[in-house]
Amino acid sequence: MKIKLPYGLKDENLISIDEVESGLACDCFCPACKKQLIAKKGKVNVHHFAHYKVKDCNGGIETALHLLSKEIIANHKTFTTPILFYPNTNYEIFPEMEIPIDKVTLEKKLGGIIPDIIIESKGKKLLVEIVVSNPISWDKMRKIVSKNIPTIEIYAKYLFEYAYVKKDFGLNNNSFLNELISGTKYKRWAHNPKIAKIKANLKNNYVEEKVVKSFKTEEMGQYNFVEDCPLEKKFWKSGIKAGKPYASIEYDCNDCDFCLSIDYDQIPHRRLEFYSYSVPRKVYCLGYLKREFRELLKHMN
Repeated sequence: MKIKLPYGLKDENLISIDEVESGLACDCFCPACKKQLIAKKGKVNVHHFAHYKVKDCNGGIETALHLLSKEIIANHKTFTTPILFYPNTNYEIFPEMEIPIDKVTLEKKLGGIIPDIIIESKGKKLLVEIVVSNPISWDKMRKIVSKNIPTIEIYAKYLFEYAYVKKDFGLNNNSFLNELISGTKYKRWAHNPKIAKIKANLKNNYVEEKVVKSFKTEEMGQYNFVEDCPLEKKFWKSGIKAGKPYASIEYDCNDCDFCLSIDYDQIPHRRLEFYSYSVPRKVYCLGYLKREFRELLKHMN
């Protein structure tokens, strides 16, 4: 779907194509590159802005969506957070909820990171990241997790496409605004301290610790596995272990909902001084719980 720029800057304020005069009389500039825009409001194509006498910079929509999302949230008194699921499952930890907004801070440094938005509600901070083309970077995510700050990602690009198809993307009460504030379809928890707390409880009280074993093969090199997989992911086909269950670390445990975590050892390379490689050492498994896992999570809320 080809989306054309529906927003421009006028007197440093974001404005919709429907609110300006046609042509250069719009007196608007690109939110990204700040070049002059022309308003194209014909009878055939969707009304939109285009760069005047220069090639479109392609950054206008992304910048506009960041500005628009921040402005909308900053001017509202409530915000709806999405359902929190246990990772990689449909097990609900707590439902979506509307929270009051006591204060909004935009792009202010916090603990070594600069969040797009900081919402303060009832004495607690919630970070909101507006995602258009790139999700939260690995380094930023690492810092968020280390600080254990609740963080939500809003997929503004897909939210905007939803509003664009409906031709309902003005700056007042519209599909984009309503979904951004009250909806949850385009929001997800990037990090929530509740999950970290639950995982710590599970690790301390419920997991089975399984030691990783390995052997070498000509085809796959080192093959890492754990014996007696409670979910019976695989079975030995021959030898003294024939018929007994096991699980491959790479192909089973890594993608298993019941694998809480895996410990790795960093092994230095024998010849390359600054290089090391990871070797799985222990698996923290909850597979024995099976259907009881969902009920266990409910009691941890």
